[in-house]
Amino acid sequence: MPASDDECLFVLEGRLAGDQWVEELMRVIQKIRPGKKCVFNIEHVFYVDLPGEEALLWLNQLGSTFITQNAYGKDLCQRLHLRRAAMKRGANSAAARSSAKPPHDASPPLPHA
Repeated sequence: MPASDDECLFVLEGRLAGDQWVEELMRVIQKIRPGKKCVFNIEHVFYVDLPGEEALLWLNQLGSTFITQNAYGKDLCQRLHLRRAAMKRGANSAAARSSAKPPHDASPPLPHA
């Protein structure tokens, strides 16, 4: 998903696990124009296995940055020494908006009497 002419934003969700998913991620990234900055929103990733960690390390070596505010993502970034994208406090950035989702159990509002 393009964020700008010189930056790509990717939103990863769920599990980054298994050789098939890691290979698919790497295949997609290798098609990106050289020199284009990649930002990965990992806010909704809840599990990463060893091949997934190796893929994140590879992306980090390419200069990618990572967006996360949850404990699991912060732990991944700290443990693997991944570059976290700077998010200004209270900022309503396009990256944060693009990954926002309503809760799965959200009910429609009740009609007023």
